[in-house]
Amino acid sequence: MAETKNTEVIDLGHIFKLLFSKKLHFCKVLGTTFILASAFIVCIPRYYRSEIKLAPELDNSLADGAIGSLASSFGFDIGSMATTDAISPELYPELLQTNDFIVQLFPMTVENEEGTLKTDYFTYMAKHQKHAWWTKVIAKIKRLFTKKGEVAGKGEIDPLHLNKMQQNIVNMIANNINCSIDRKTSLITINVTDQDKRICATVADSIRLKLQSFITDYRTNKARIDVEYYKKLVKESHADYEQARRLYAGYADSHTDASLISVRSKSDDLENDMQLKYNTYSTMNNQLQAAQAKLQQRTPAFTLLKGAAVPIKPAGPKRMIFVLMMLMLAFGIDGMRIIYKDKNAVVN
Repeated sequence: MAETKNTEVIDLGHIFKLLFSKKLHFCKVLGTTFILASAFIVCIPRYYRSEIKLAPELDNSLADGAIGSLASSFGFDIGSMATTDAISPELYPELLQTNDFIVQLFPMTVENEEGTLKTDYFTYMAKHQKHAWWTKVIAKIKRLFTKKGEVAGKGEIDPLHLNKMQQNIVNMIANNINCSIDRKTSLITINVTDQDKRICATVADSIRLKLQSFITDYRTNKARIDVEYYKKLVKESHADYEQARRLYAGYADSHTDASLISVRSKSDDLENDMQLKYNTYSTMNNQLQAAQAKLQQRTPAFTLLKGAAVPIKPAGPKRMIFVLMMLMLAFGIDGMRIIYKDKNAVVN
């Protein structure tokens, strides 16, 4: 004899009727949720985002050709592995997060969209940021237990020894900066977030310029030292040549009609010395030109694919989406509670 199995069937019709019968209750719950969610999200300041895209020049030849193309298809950047630079594009995001780099942004002059504020970036971040009311309350409570020296103002800034306030500003700026590198194309994308749309674009463009300047200084450091060294040698060798030339010219002019062998011998010695000094000067001058050419070759070129622009719409917070999600969450949780309480009638 076959055994009969007890199966539970969910009555969807009863669920819809049950929920519909609670429509007045849902109106109260969703209305309260709407008010609370709106009040919460309005307190959070809006922010804007500006984006920059850069294509750096890579000094390598291995990435070219079939091998580079094959490696790129698998997600490997042969160019960055072949370059002799210690700071490759993959390290740029780490560079932008360092204290040394961010501190360079402190004295930058920024102006808000309305034109009512013009100050340095440090002061703007320290005194002109909008915060939610609960953030202000927490900050005031923390300030009661903080020593006065730890919340000192800007003062003298040493990237190796920042006070607590300076470190907080550095952390805030670091959180507003995002840099990503495409491993296949080495495309640099820099995103800067800020509460003011104009300052957002200004900071993004300033970061681009400072990054380019840092990489240029790094890659051309040895070449610039060589250029200065050969400039010094050219100047010294030119002075030696001029001195030898004057000595020879003066001696030759004063002994024009002399026929003594000793006089001619000394004249020849002075002429040979002058010629040697000229050869040295000419060689150093050629070395200087070669060093200058190498400096130009080592200077990287950055192609700006997308420049900083003042954003039109805020990047967040998404207020309507947040309120809608809170309404859906409240409806789901409260609906599940009602169904659970009446589960005996729902499941047959």
